[in-house]
Amino acid sequence: MKILFVANYMWDIYIFRGGLLKALVADGHEVIAAAPDNGRIDMEKAIPGLKSVSITLNKRGINPVEDMKLTYDLYKLYKKENPDIIFHYTIKPNIYGTIAARMANKKSVAILTGLGYSFVKGGLISKVAIALYRFSLKFSKEIWVLNSDDKETLIENKIGNREKVFILPGEGTDCERFKPLPMERKDDKTIFLMVARAFFDKGFREYEEAARVLRKKYEDRVEFQFLGALGGEAVSGITEEYMNKLQEEKVINYLGTVDYPENVIKEIDCLVLPSYREGISKVLMEGAAMEKPIIATNVTGCKEIVDDGENGYLVNVKDSSDLAEKMEKFLQLPKEERERMGKKGREKILKEFDEKIIIDIYRNKISKL
Repeated sequence: MKILFVANYMWDIYIFRGGLLKALVADGHEVIAAAPDNGRIDMEKAIPGLKSVSITLNKRGINPVEDMKLTYDLYKLYKKENPDIIFHYTIKPNIYGTIAARMANKKSVAILTGLGYSFVKGGLISKVAIALYRFSLKFSKEIWVLNSDDKETLIENKIGNREKVFILPGEGTDCERFKPLPMERKDDKTIFLMVARAFFDKGFREYEEAARVLRKKYEDRVEFQFLGALGGEAVSGITEEYMNKLQEEKVINYLGTVDYPENVIKEIDCLVLPSYREGISKVLMEGAAMEKPIIATNVTGCKEIVDDGENGYLVNVKDSSDLAEKMEKFLQLPKEERERMGKKGREKILKEFDEKIIIDIYRNKISKL
């Protein structure tokens, strides 16, 4: 079969679905990845046998003329490539790609990897998104989400029915890549790491506030690191100026962005994500797969990965005091208990979220569709 994957960033297709695409190519399918390409990854070199197509898409723009052009460009692409099935990811491909697929008379699946905090909390943005999803996704063969809460939210908002909305249990973790690796540092500090886009709805403010409390109490015995792209001037984004200030105050050690996060994760003691909502957090799965205890908010997309008290701790959303309390609780754990938590985490990932499980689901769905 000819299978087309469309998203708003080529690097994201590789990071989140590279293993899947390799598997489908190995199965003998003709696989195409279409997304804006900034040159960060050469998809055809990284995945031999795959074809990549660069498209123009303004993922944050709200210009209707741009969106109409995107729909037409995708329609032309679908007519030219003539795929048997199209998988859409992220907001604009899901909305305008699904419409384009309908226009081109092609089967498509809309995959909503997370509804986002703004979608759930309401407001104008949420109302517009719901209206667009409600119209466009009626043309998709299926709608996939990553957790049961998102499924119920879509059904409540009349975006698909119970039979059409399918739960894909995350996007999988490459447990051969993300595995326990020897720690090279020799100090006796406890290092916490938060990996995310630097936005307040990822829980950045709560992480900062908890770090201030514990730094004041434990000083140089504890370190708080942050890995991920800055939010810049986007709404609720963390700017470079703000992050530099936190570094100067020695509250947070900013690590920038890296292509191989496993080399950072292996040197830390605990992974933290105080997010307000996720689809299914990939970084928590990766950290747990590397036998790192995890601390995350008790919200959709995080709670599915944390068995409280077993492989980490759950904390109240938007509650920096609770976060600081759980992080301090971890600080006081003996080495043996930390190691036990880590092993429990990898066991859970292997059982529930291994990439191989997700690949088999795609294979079964593709054969039926």
